[in-house]
Amino acid sequence: MAWNRDSGRFTRWVMTVVTLVVVVAALTVVLNSGGAGREASPDASAPVDAGAPQQTKADTALVSRVLDDLRAGKKPEQQDQPVAGAPVKLVRAGPENPAPTGRLSIPAIGLRTPVFEGVYENALRDGPGHWPGTPAPGEAGNTVFSGHRSTETRPFLYLDQLSAGDVITITEGRERFRYAVDAVTIVPEKGYVRYVLQEPAKPKTRMLTLFACNPLTAHYERIVVRARALDSRGQS
Repeated sequence: MAWNRDSGRFTRWVMTVVTLVVVVAALTVVLNSGGAGREASPDASAPVDAGAPQQTKADTALVSRVLDDLRAGKKPEQQDQPVAGAPVKLVRAGPENPAPTGRLSIPAIGLRTPVFEGVYENALRDGPGHWPGTPAPGEAGNTVFSGHRSTETRPFLYLDQLSAGDVITITEGRERFRYAVDAVTIVPEKGYVRYVLQEPAKPKTRMLTLFACNPLTAHYERIVVRARALDSRGQS
């Protein structure tokens, strides 16, 4: 009888050890498969801003590639496409070799750049482009310019540093049109076209909109600057 009791204890001890070995082995396989050959999953416990646009897997991969290129001393791939997603009829305008139509100046961020007619790539390569169909500078309505932030001449690199009241000047020939910044806004890429082309509530209002990609390492948002026209006395 004693031998049977000891044998039972021994059997239970063996089964416990075997169980522990199996559990440890299973955990080891899971951990190894989760950490090798693929990116780590996001931290599910991290707080999420429900109102902010969420990065996709493609966005995350892009950021990783840009950082890797920077560490290796390489030029990051160009992803600055301020008019990506815009209707074709709006982005195809003008000649293949555009000429400047004027100059844009924003002293607050040290910007002085030529501007072009149209938002096709040949124009945006050398400076901001005026969106066809929107009013010319100085006219009533919403005058819209698009430009790059991180590629080509990077005219709109520092749009995020603008504050209410900063002056924007557009010069065309002998005419000069001055605007004061009202607000700087970040909007999701989805639906940004409707936002940047929105006309002022009062038809006679002269408004200026500048916009570009955001953030600098991707283009799933747009940074949008709204400004109002100033009169000869510097008043809106």
